[in-house]
Amino acid sequence: MTRDKRRTTRINADFDAYVTVGDVVLPVATKNISLKGALLDGCDECLVGTTCELNIPLAPNIRIVVEGDVVRAGDNEIAMIFREMDDLSFASLHRLVQLNASDPEAIDEELKHFSQRG
Repeated sequence: MTRDKRRTTRINADFDAYVTVGDVVLPVATKNISLKGALLDGCDECLVGTTCELNIPLAPNIRIVVEGDVVRAGDNEIAMIFREMDDLSFASLHRLVQLNASDPEAIDEELKHFSQRG
């Protein structure tokens, strides 16, 4: 029996976004997103192991900006795991996932597990 290794709730999300790799900014679209990562359409130039920055504009003065690594790439999509973001980006991401999750209370439970792992 195979187990899903994901321990975070993923939501379907269709946002226009941008990935910055070095000095290159590439348009992408989010397919799904969690507190720990995202699946993105686009970014053929992104290879596994690439460090990049994901920028998701939500409103004129609200955006999620997160640094992460590409952990899977192919068929014009990449999976990105998040490593670092500022407090405002995290608050926006948390709220976005919570508002769109089928079980919003589960999101806060996931946060407890993140903080326990350090």
